[in-house]
Amino acid sequence: MIIGTAGHIDHGKTSLVRALTGVDTDRLKEEKLRGISIELGYAYTPLVDGEVLGFVDVPGHERLVHTMVAGAGGIDYALLVVAADDGVMPQTREHLAILELLGIAHGAVALTKVDRVDDARIRAVRAQIDALLAPTALSRAALFPLAATALEDPGVAALRAHLHAIAANWPKHPEDGLFRLAIDRVFTLPGRGTVAAGTARAGRVQVGDTIAVMPAGIEVRVRSIHAQNRDAGVGRAGERCALNLVGIDKTALARGGWLADPRALVPSTRLDVHLRRLAGGRVLANRTPLHIHIGTAHRVAHLVCLEGNQLKAGASARVQLVFDAPICASPGDAFIARDAEARHTLGGGVVIDPGAPARRRRSPERLARLDSIERLLAGEGIEPLLRNAPQGIEMRELVLADRRRGGRTFRLSRGALAGIVRTRHGCSADLPWGTTRRTGNRPWPPASHDPSDPGRRGLARRDRRPGAAAGRPAQRTLAASTGTSHHLE
Repeated sequence: MIIGTAGHIDHGKTSLVRALTGVDTDRLKEEKLRGISIELGYAYTPLVDGEVLGFVDVPGHERLVHTMVAGAGGIDYALLVVAADDGVMPQTREHLAILELLGIAHGAVALTKVDRVDDARIRAVRAQIDALLAPTALSRAALFPLAATALEDPGVAALRAHLHAIAANWPKHPEDGLFRLAIDRVFTLPGRGTVAAGTARAGRVQVGDTIAVMPAGIEVRVRSIHAQNRDAGVGRAGERCALNLVGIDKTALARGGWLADPRALVPSTRLDVHLRRLAGGRVLANRTPLHIHIGTAHRVAHLVCLEGNQLKAGASARVQLVFDAPICASPGDAFIARDAEARHTLGGGVVIDPGAPARRRRSPERLARLDSIERLLAGEGIEPLLRNAPQGIEMRELVLADRRRGGRTFRLSRGALAGIVRTRHGCSADLPWGTTRRTGNRPWPPASHDPSDPGRRGLARRDRRPGAAAGRPAQRTLAASTGTSHHLE
């Protein structure tokens, strides 16, 4: 489990992490001189069951929101920090809005510096916090008044016990998707070489695996892994991992890139997304430039409306984000949108299609396809996607569509098994017993084929045995390509 701080500058986030873990996350000389966090900080503390609880400490300055988003995108649980002397401040509100837009729905509140104010002030700030959280997913978050700099403070002890209890019961992240890690830190170690660190968003990686640096497409080998601050042979989804890489120099890596299974990501300059505007702010028209934060990347894109010609404050709609250079994302990935001056958070949302087209992007057929992808991401299965793809779908697209599901099972009806899946070599279809039939450009299955009876006319004798494939060796099944299993209902 990974906990991330949030809150206004100088509200005591770093001091609180130090009190909870014993680790000072301000590691830069400038941070120590100025007394503020500038970069992301990391800390770990052991749990009773042998697991490790990770913390990501984010800066609170208004000019460092881009760094905050890079750290918050991979956390499981938010720790919103509000100082009792200041109360709710601008970045308290902005950080909370970002957490909401990123889909982080669990957290706690630390009311810090209570030793500097009287009881009346504490009650007043608690009322501010209650009003702020009331319309959010954190409306029932536990609140802990504390003094982080005091020795053996009972509030810190209570918060620590709460976080450890939450971590002990936190569900494991699925590991059977394709591996992806969003890079947020790159450094070198003497005698080891290049190390890239970040939070694994999906799948698992092992020592010796070959993975790709994306969007550059450079393949590298994993020499060693540090997961949750411990040497490990495997790094898993939901863990902070530092991967020692062979075959690449530090200068070829940077925050905003990905380390991923070579099949997992396809670079694109166009993302179709669902954008939700926050209340307030001007109308967004076509070609409006926006600062987009996705994964750990911070890039500028131009907005193209897919529904109407503008997007008002408080509204939501599907839009296309057009970038100057390729970027990588997956269906269901959350993002944050800020204004052209990077001063205000305007909204956020989720990626629908990371390989969006430039032409006919507003056609009824295209919008129907986006509908079906959104339904898949909502858990309705793959059948709507197949129904809106009369010419079939690329195997790669199915991998992309499945990635957000974290390897969960698609349940296909027998009718859906007749859906055609295009490949570079023609068409193929998933047969009832889990093999793939290559058919060139002919439709499959033939009209006389009954999926419930492989022995009927329409299937060659050599193809009637479960597990048999016609002609040249069959491709991998959809299950093998996506990391999921496909069962008949």
